[in-house]
Amino acid sequence: MFYKGVLSNSDNMKQHQFTFLVFILSITIGNGQTRIYHSFPDSAIWRVDYNYDFEFQFPCKKNYYFQYYSPGDTLINSSVYRKISVKEVFDTNTCMGHPYYLPVPGYVGALKDDSSANKTYFVFPNSTTDSLLYDYNLTVGDTIKGIISQFFNQFDTNRAVLTVDSVLISGQYRKRWNFSQNELGDSIYIIEGIGTSSGLLEPLYPWELEWTDRHLICVKDSLQTYFTSNHNSKVGCNLIVSIPEVLNSGNSFSIFPNPFSNETTLKIDHDLKNATVTIINTFGQQVKQIKSFTGSEIKLYRENLSEGIYFLRLMQENKIITTCKLIII
Repeated sequence: MFYKGVLSNSDNMKQHQFTFLVFILSITIGNGQTRIYHSFPDSAIWRVDYNYDFEFQFPCKKNYYFQYYSPGDTLINSSVYRKISVKEVFDTNTCMGHPYYLPVPGYVGALKDDSSANKTYFVFPNSTTDSLLYDYNLTVGDTIKGIISQFFNQFDTNRAVLTVDSVLISGQYRKRWNFSQNELGDSIYIIEGIGTSSGLLEPLYPWELEWTDRHLICVKDSLQTYFTSNHNSKVGCNLIVSIPEVLNSGNSFSIFPNPFSNETTLKIDHDLKNATVTIINTFGQQVKQIKSFTGSEIKLYRENLSEGIYFLRLMQENKIITTCKLIII
């Protein structure tokens, strides 16, 4: 017989079990950990900044503002992938140097979320083979894997996961893997279904890679902003919609006539060897390319291009010589 208000051993055990369960749930919810796989948002836009500072050619500072975006889906090996393209703009060009690894306007590949493997894969242009982009199975002490680890080597001590926590995004917690800070004191991390502190495809490197810091600014779509980083960007989360009229990279050049209807002539102040001229439309698609150009003057013909605005990029040895706007009337 028990007095009122006194629990039996069985009831007491159940109460302890319930309290323990609530305690475990509170820890799980408090840390924001979740077993749900969070894929990348549909039609997402990733705003990224590159800050180039070549200290051996002082002053030489350049900022590159661009965005990754998805123009739709594509079928590769009978699987649906999301196409990824780039829109890009340059700013504060004060010298002739450039990062070796620059984003290239236009189609850059396609990604696929694999929720069963807890990974994201990427297929580069002119390939049908998957490359690991993100591995979400990492735990503390594991080393970074995939495309974003491509510039690490066996002597790098900053490529191991230090901590794993979560970030609240659109009402749901997404896992975050934290690595050591870079030389500027910025945090280095991966967020599931968002990207990394460096961008989307950029190497997650703890030091400046060829004197260039890379920063993810935000991830958004037409309806909402999913994530905004703490990096201070001159452009912020604003979308890059076009390239400025003239982007002077330290070379003297001219295009005349511009606008043009049938042909125009590009002139530059020095001879080039095995250069490449690429013309890109406003959707970021390559519509014309001239390879192995040598000399200081080249004629460009309209051919089958329709009226409108295009962007011309002149490159030599994987370095941008100049970029400018073309108008066909």
